[in-house]
Amino acid sequence: MAGAGAKGRWGRILRYSFGSALCVLAAINVLIGSPWYLSLGIAVTGGIILIGQRRIFRAGVSRSGNEIVCRYIPWYEGNAYIALALVPLLGVASLAAGYAPGNPAWLRFTGIILLGVTPLTGYGVARMWRRCLLRITPSALTVRLAERKSGLTEIRRELVESIGPKLIPQPRGGRSLQVAIAYRPLDAGSDTAKTVLLGLRLSVAPVNLLNALTAWRDGVRDDPSDLLDRIERTLRGRPAAGA
Repeated sequence: MAGAGAKGRWGRILRYSFGSALCVLAAINVLIGSPWYLSLGIAVTGGIILIGQRRIFRAGVSRSGNEIVCRYIPWYEGNAYIALALVPLLGVASLAAGYAPGNPAWLRFTGIILLGVTPLTGYGVARMWRRCLLRITPSALTVRLAERKSGLTEIRRELVESIGPKLIPQPRGGRSLQVAIAYRPLDAGSDTAKTVLLGLRLSVAPVNLLNALTAWRDGVRDDPSDLLDRIERTLRGRPAAGA
């Protein structure tokens, strides 16, 4: 575990160093009068590297009385800034470079593709923002995912069979942590179990989400208000009371 932590720390240092170096290089290109699209492309690439994969700036968590609601909030997510701001800017830079004399024509088509996928990405982000939901009460979870046919699903604590981590392969490489909840639906036989995956579509750090849901599952004997207080602190990444 210590080795994995050190490896991750050095990886972040390398990423921040490389991303910062690209941003400095972009500034130098501006000062020496390089084409604007070159400076923009370098700066955007540096910004993408600095933000990294799945950076959450703030937990999308709200508390109202005896329930906690987790949502996908685009402006809390680094990925949303990359997809809806930096990638289109990279497309603009690539398109301009493709039309500039002496540059290869494929840059033009790359820019068109990057700009073309932006509306689709924006639709997906807006859909997750409007639909994705996890409501936590002392005795039950209510889940709604982004899929068109996905409605509100109630998962009562006594019907939960397991809550645990699951690593999902990502298209850009690596694996992403999600939380797998296995439960028995209310309208099915006792031997029929379903599994729902949470994590990527909620603006909560996956480790915090896993720890919070584990505390919820194990909190059957706890005072409901104290349990929700502890869950809220965990979801927000805050230390436990008295720690």
